[in-house]
Amino acid sequence: MSSELADWKRALLPCRIPAIAALVLAGIAIYCFNAAKDIRLPYDPAKLNTISLRVDKVASCDTKAKIRGRWESYGALCVYSGNYPYMVFKFFEATYKVPYTEGERVEFTVVENDAQLTDSTIALQYNMAIPVRVYGVRKDGETLVDAKLVHDANYARKMKFNMNGWIALILAAGAAVITFKRARKILNEGMW
Repeated sequence: MSSELADWKRALLPCRIPAIAALVLAGIAIYCFNAAKDIRLPYDPAKLNTISLRVDKVASCDTKAKIRGRWESYGALCVYSGNYPYMVFKFFEATYKVPYTEGERVEFTVVENDAQLTDSTIALQYNMAIPVRVYGVRKDGETLVDAKLVHDANYARKMKFNMNGWIALILAAGAAVITFKRARKILNEGMW
């Protein structure tokens, strides 16, 4: 029995490397597709609104995000303004690195329009400030974070990971075909 098993192992030895390559490439493809799925695309820059306001308070706010399947809590930079008293402006990714000082005038690129930002119904009903995500920042006429560039960079990263995933998947399929053909050839001629 053991000699028969050794004969099978020796006969199928040429199939081992392509089979391992197929498994590794399939794992790489899964990793690339998951990484592409995790890259969040900001809103289309053409649909964003620019608002001008004075920074009254800079603080750190607790935020939750789903990272790799579970909820994580972390601190995010927040700005409060008297221009929009019922809103808290939160910064992530590229806008997080911009320093803000109290009393300065800035322009933020956000999804909400001016009417939505001044609406106090929900804020008063739940007794809380409504979070508003900031996608772009301008100070003194200088663009510090361009929402279009951030969108384009994230889109390019997402497409790159998707492309690498498809390439790895095609190569894995090729390695699986090679493994199957070698195994079939061995089983057809040598073992019977």
